[in-house]
Amino acid sequence: MLGRVRLHDGEVGGARRRTLLVALLLDANRMVTVDHLVDALWDERPPPSAVANVRTHVCALRQLMGGAATLVSHPGGYELVTPEDACDSHLFALAADEGRTALAEGAFDRAAGLLDRALRLWDADRAAADVPRNGRLAARLAHLDEERLRTAEDFAEVCLELGEPRAALRGLAALLAADPLRTRSWALRMRAHHLLGERGGVSETVREAADVFREHLGSPLDRELVHLHRDLSRSRP
Repeated sequence: MLGRVRLHDGEVGGARRRTLLVALLLDANRMVTVDHLVDALWDERPPPSAVANVRTHVCALRQLMGGAATLVSHPGGYELVTPEDACDSHLFALAADEGRTALAEGAFDRAAGLLDRALRLWDADRAAADVPRNGRLAARLAHLDEERLRTAEDFAEVCLELGEPRAALRGLAALLAADPLRTRSWALRMRAHHLLGERGGVSETVREAADVFREHLGSPLDRELVHLHRDLSRSRP
């Protein structure tokens, strides 16, 4: 689900069928209530036939899955029984967490490999990109999106620690295009330019960040960025 929703590397036809699969995968190996599935499929306006339609989509998913997973019926809900490593979102979370731990421990080469592996699992910049974000499903998918951005920032920081500021800048450009209010991304961009000895790049980053904060929030530049700019201006790369 890290990008388009796929099963056995093939497309899953029908937006509601994809939504059902995502809702079940997010709580794999636990029962998901029919009410939650109806909420994910139709938000606040389910049709009178919603429960019957869920049963129909469940039957269709069972046929698509083959032996990859088992969709179990429970009183009041359904459970998708599958090995955790069969889902890319679980593999992403595992690699990202291990990479973050390695970064904190100063094992930068190991961190770089793990974080790169986590990010390569994505084939788009949004989780379940071809699924409507209804009800509680919206917050769950938004959390996955945020974790992708956070992991990309971790990878940029590793690049700086390994002395590769150009690689960090490439990733940060995409991060700030996706979310221009990320203070950490602006700070990493400033540090990258500083490591390259590009004082003009540091100053330009501060000006751009100030414009963004003023335009989007109507507020001055984040204090963390002000203090970092001051410290970088006083130090050598």
